[in-house]
Amino acid sequence: MPLYPLLPISLLIAGMYGSVALCLLLTVAIAFTCRGQSVYAHIGAVLLVLFVFVRPDAEPLPEEGPYLFAIESRRDNGLSARLYGQIDGTEGVLTGRDLALGRPGETCLVTFTHIPFAPLRNTGGFNESAWALGAGLTFKGSDVAIEACRPSDGIAGRMLRWKERQLARIEATYRPDVALYMEALLFGESRLLDEDTSFSYRVTGLLHLLVISGSHIALLVLAFRWLMRGLPFRQETKTQLIIAAVTLFGWLTGFSPPVARAVLVADLLLGLSLFGYRVRDPIRLLSWCAAMLLAVQPYLFWNLGFQLTVTMTLFLLVTRSIWKGPFGLAIYAQWFGLIFLWPVQPILSMLAPVYNVLVGLLISWFIIPITLLSYLVPTAEPLLYPVLDGLNGTFQLHHDWQPWLPLHEFTFWHAVTLAAVLWGGLILLEWKRWTGWALAVSSLFFLHVSLEWTEQPRVTFLDVGQGDAIVVEYGDVTGVIDVGGVFQDPKESKRSTYDPGADVVAPYIWKRGETRLDFLLLTHADHDHVGGLSGLLSSIEVDEVWLSAEVADQGKRDELLAELAAYQVPVRLLSSGDRPYPWMWVVAPDESGEDENANSVSLFMKVGDLTYLLTGDLPDTREGMIPTVDVDVFKLGHHGADSSSSRELIERVDPEWIVVSVGANNRYGHPHPDTLERIEGRRLLRTDEDGMVVCERNRCRGIVTRGVTPRNL
Repeated sequence: MPLYPLLPISLLIAGMYGSVALCLLLTVAIAFTCRGQSVYAHIGAVLLVLFVFVRPDAEPLPEEGPYLFAIESRRDNGLSARLYGQIDGTEGVLTGRDLALGRPGETCLVTFTHIPFAPLRNTGGFNESAWALGAGLTFKGSDVAIEACRPSDGIAGRMLRWKERQLARIEATYRPDVALYMEALLFGESRLLDEDTSFSYRVTGLLHLLVISGSHIALLVLAFRWLMRGLPFRQETKTQLIIAAVTLFGWLTGFSPPVARAVLVADLLLGLSLFGYRVRDPIRLLSWCAAMLLAVQPYLFWNLGFQLTVTMTLFLLVTRSIWKGPFGLAIYAQWFGLIFLWPVQPILSMLAPVYNVLVGLLISWFIIPITLLSYLVPTAEPLLYPVLDGLNGTFQLHHDWQPWLPLHEFTFWHAVTLAAVLWGGLILLEWKRWTGWALAVSSLFFLHVSLEWTEQPRVTFLDVGQGDAIVVEYGDVTGVIDVGGVFQDPKESKRSTYDPGADVVAPYIWKRGETRLDFLLLTHADHDHVGGLSGLLSSIEVDEVWLSAEVADQGKRDELLAELAAYQVPVRLLSSGDRPYPWMWVVAPDESGEDENANSVSLFMKVGDLTYLLTGDLPDTREGMIPTVDVDVFKLGHHGADSSSSRELIERVDPEWIVVSVGANNRYGHPHPDTLERIEGRRLLRTDEDGMVVCERNRCRGIVTRGVTPRNL
């Protein structure tokens, strides 16, 4: 099988990272494909494996600085900045605020605090450690201080400085959305990508079109061929010039995995043509190119962009005799892409195939040529206005309609089963088209049904930093209690802001297979409990919002009601003694308190095998109204402040598990040492250390326990 050269080196990398299940699958694949391979194929595969072993490992950084940091890329977001680069050949990222110095192409003397990359803290959220592993980053620093900068040596430094000057000119000259597409499609830079555009492209499966990809490299080769038709050079000279130009372009744009794969394939095809060779087996060529990239940069094995560009190209080559027309191609591509996107993406639009065809053609044949023309001739910029305005308008209509398909969380073996069934459906398509479609659709349907069927009643305490956000799932009911909140300085203009409702709660709901909520309870109106309200309501349909019947701050209540009115969500007021569901009992407040915390809605719940007491930010002076009932799980009041969760209450309810929703290194010092002393001897889970906490069946567990530093290959 022509895919063979890629398998041995993949097995080696998977084994070095301890991925037992993946090693098993690759071993089986090698056993089925190694027979019939030529001696040269075996020798080449062995040499690539040996190359991984002889590569020098990057030396660990000294604990103390200062360091000479060669900057390769910079991302600014308000007053915050992220600097990507290397120290003595070791790649990493630094984060800081008010960093006036430090531009790509410069080497700076820096000091910083070493911190680990964060693991996945919420299902459906961002897994920084996995991203860093796939990006080849081995260190992360915060609290950065830059003392001095000088131009980096060598042609790479000069190229980065030239590129930075071009990006600065683009940002100063063109309309922001025009500058975004110009930087992304001509220079491979996404530093102007805002969260709305990013979401629109992700949910429609188009994000690969907003970066330079294999199709763009192919267009570049065709464009060079057309431009060189009239030049008085030999064909061999023209081919050599195209190879040099394509390679230079890939280097200039940073050699992202799709670009590196496309440039390598293009260079090999063009280079072989100089010697009169024609590649008869493109799959084998793809396999060798991918294996060579892995030998040079083994971390690419874990890079989602690399996985997609290789497997999607393989898929298109294998199925080129099946699909007919661009829509057929888009549907099959989305079908196959589900195998990789399902584990990392919470939703996908039902219109994704349509968008892939229409926007793909629009970007390839209109936006790229016009952005290039506008870059060379700035007066041509208005030609892009109607195109981008129309595209942004369709995205807005699409977002208002929300034709989302939630991608339920599943295990590795679910992914393997899905891949096998979808591939089987593709095989059947060549002989019995409707049978193949039926197998694919039915497999997706039964996967969704089986995941829903095996679900247990659960309560999840999400990690939203210094705030509360709790998801309740029981039978057909799915609800949320509070939505967290982070203060955003209105004077600090940011391109991307963290919103716990949109960035944590909504993705988790989607990964649970839901697109709507039966209820949203806001225990009280403090920002750390309601700050993510708009982000959640703009992403998830909510049947009813519950508020406390008691009001302490009428101004906050009016603001909250106005925000809810904008989304036309029905409001229900809760008082002590109410039972919204048979398994849920409101126990406080029974009278108006002096502040918002004193009016926090407190609940007893019996969800599955566990009973819960949730008291919001209720102070200990109001805890006497809570009846004495034994519970299994108690959420510490007010994030573990010493003014809540009195010893008397804890002894009365006698919980086995105690959960505290708290932000890491928060300025309040929560949970307070006195509170921790009162609960000593009980099982404590805290979101700042354990990530989100899931309680189901008869136990609670955190999703993580510590940060992760990627291993170095």
